[in-house]
Amino acid sequence: MNVARMRNLLLLFIIALPAALFAQTDTTRTPRRDIVTTLREMGAAESVKSVQKYEEEKTGNRQRAVLERIRSLSQQTKILLKRGIDTVSFDQSRVDAKRSLETVKDGILVNKGSSQTQRNLEVSAAIVNELYARITDQKKALQIYAAKVTALRMQIDSVSSDPSLFVFPADSASAMKQIRRLYLAAREVNPIDSALDKAVTLVEEQQLKTDYLLFDISAVREDIDIYSGHLARQSFEKEFPYLWAHPVLSRPLSDIIRFSFAKEMILLRFYVEDHVIRLFLVFLLLMGSWYFLRSLKKQVQRQHDVTDARADNLVIVHPFATAVVLTLSIFQFLFASPPFIFSFALWLMAAISLGFIFKGFISAYWQRFWIVTTALFLLAGVDNMILQVSRPERYLMLLISLGGCGYLTALLLNKNRTELKEKKILYFIIIFLVFEVCSSFLNLMGRFNVAKSLMISGYISLTVGVVFLWVIRLINEGLVLASGVYKTPSRQLFYLNFQRVGPQAPGIFYVALTVGWLLIVARNFYHLRGYAASVNTFITAERSLGDYNYSITGLLIFIFVLFCSLMLSRLVSYFATEQDHTIAAGKRSKGFSIGSWLLVIRIFIITVGVILAFAAAGIPMDKFAIVLGALGVGVGLGLQGLVNNLVSGLIISFEKPVNVGDIIELNGKFATVKSIGFRSSVVKSSEGANLIIPNGDLLSQQLTNWTMGHNLRRSHLTVGVAYETDIDRARGLLQDILKKDERILTSPAPAVFFTAFGDSSIEIELIYWNRDINESLIVKSDLISEIFQVFKKEQITIPFPQQEIHIKTDTSPGKEEAEGD
Repeated sequence: MNVARMRNLLLLFIIALPAALFAQTDTTRTPRRDIVTTLREMGAAESVKSVQKYEEEKTGNRQRAVLERIRSLSQQTKILLKRGIDTVSFDQSRVDAKRSLETVKDGILVNKGSSQTQRNLEVSAAIVNELYARITDQKKALQIYAAKVTALRMQIDSVSSDPSLFVFPADSASAMKQIRRLYLAAREVNPIDSALDKAVTLVEEQQLKTDYLLFDISAVREDIDIYSGHLARQSFEKEFPYLWAHPVLSRPLSDIIRFSFAKEMILLRFYVEDHVIRLFLVFLLLMGSWYFLRSLKKQVQRQHDVTDARADNLVIVHPFATAVVLTLSIFQFLFASPPFIFSFALWLMAAISLGFIFKGFISAYWQRFWIVTTALFLLAGVDNMILQVSRPERYLMLLISLGGCGYLTALLLNKNRTELKEKKILYFIIIFLVFEVCSSFLNLMGRFNVAKSLMISGYISLTVGVVFLWVIRLINEGLVLASGVYKTPSRQLFYLNFQRVGPQAPGIFYVALTVGWLLIVARNFYHLRGYAASVNTFITAERSLGDYNYSITGLLIFIFVLFCSLMLSRLVSYFATEQDHTIAAGKRSKGFSIGSWLLVIRIFIITVGVILAFAAAGIPMDKFAIVLGALGVGVGLGLQGLVNNLVSGLIISFEKPVNVGDIIELNGKFATVKSIGFRSSVVKSSEGANLIIPNGDLLSQQLTNWTMGHNLRRSHLTVGVAYETDIDRARGLLQDILKKDERILTSPAPAVFFTAFGDSSIEIELIYWNRDINESLIVKSDLISEIFQVFKKEQITIPFPQQEIHIKTDTSPGKEEAEGD
């Protein structure tokens, strides 16, 4: 009951009370109804009205909330329908997919020929798998959109059927307002409801078309898998007639080239679209390598005469071609399972760039060898992209194989073989000859697929092998130049220390490129994939050890990730450490030194590596946390010293009482901090010995850090002059000597003091500050030499200690007689 009703009842009570009292005092009149009964009836009536009013207000609030919810859902639906789905794009993508699918069928389901080829099945399978993945993504997008539309429609229907919307107040005016609100809501919902119906119908049509297309793609993929399995089981069997026999079926070579080119282009387009980011990364690496080599060339030209003939340094003679060879050869492994046409384009660009590098460096004879080899490689690569067998192509394969064998055999027998710069190329030539001879024989005998694999593998092994050999040589030359030019690490070079890298490429480069060469060559032998599938099945099989399920793949991934993190940590520590010489004065406080954060970086890399290793292997982290908790007790009790050293290492890295490159004093001897490790630090003494000091000792014992004081050191030198010397003139000469030496600071200024009267000289003490503590001994030695020369020229005597011994003899008469007797 609201306040107004309470006030009306109170007024009614005040008015009715006197009348009731008057009626009770007048006993002569007719008795009226009891005033209490009247008040009760009035109160009951008002109570009913109050409850009714409260329910109406409650219902009205509910109606307004429901209508507001309907408006909100209507706005969301309008936005969703406005965005909608791009049916035009979906239809076009399906049309393109159908066109690509028809192209895939050519040579496999249509115009089959007498037998399938491995290249055609491989390219077709890659296209079909990509089509299936793309149409599946389209189906998922349609499902997500349909789920959103259905959810909004159900919410609108649920809200619109709320019972409170159909409860009208007793008051006619309020009822009319409610009817108008419902009318407006109905006008807003009805078009949206119709649009939702159309959207649902449209999505269902799109989903139906997508499902039909996915069914067709799946059917083609199953047929390709059947053909591939059948061909893998008959890898070394005769597939086609002998080369001299009459062919069973024939098809125009122009038709074969047409559909082969179409398939290769479709696959290349798909692969490039899927790897745009990686291609952009390789482009950035190429530009970065080119920029570094150009900077190296400019540095070499500054340090040497511009006309200096440095033609032997190919990395600076042809910086862009060198960058192309290095980048494409090393970073091609960023692309997983690339199609042949993509890899062939990278190899061809690297080979052509290497030809530019060879120009003017190797003899004309061997330059002609590389030109012919590149041309034959181009011809073999183009032939490998012909996907269906034909008699002209078999003759072309035979010509390419025998032509290459004849040319390289003559090359080996020629006396110009001694002019070869890289002798290891001869091994690749021998491998090439073996492959091509086998390919020619198998081609003649009708083993087309194996013959084609051997033919292209021979040319790939030769071309890629030569490129990889020169990659290592170019890296070596680049490191030799960089180690001679960049004496100190700098921010521009990301603090890479070329003095630590050394003049030769690390041995791991040879191992990595050898493994890469083997993988590239083996990629062309398709019958090996069956064995690879068997091995893959074995290592991916789930095994159980108690409650824990594992696989060999997971364990290998765990070990590999840990190994990579440890190797990366060591590489960072190796390549980014400071040089042997001390940091220049003031550099510690003003410049950035990566050595101070080296331990933190290494810990971060290893920590991330451990987490990624557990995540990649699928090992639950909660069980690992339990093991760590159990080991924590043992660590706290038995490994206190180790933990102390580890924590001390972190404190040193953050607090920086000692930095990499600092000169410290231990037990009265100077040493340079070389590295700060997890448990201990390495310092190099002035005698050249490397000392390993636990990190806890560096913090616990008293340590003198000379570099923290800007690498300055005060030195003392004492010299003596004879007593007859003009001491004022001697002091002036000493002051002039100190002022002329640029290695001595002028502020604080050097000073000359007379300290004592010695036994044979007046002692003079020279006090001065060295700019660099490393030069203190050299400066002192030079000062002694200069003082000696100046004093000798000015005829100032530097006395040395002398002692006179007087021997007294007793000459008394008695003593002489006794001696005479």
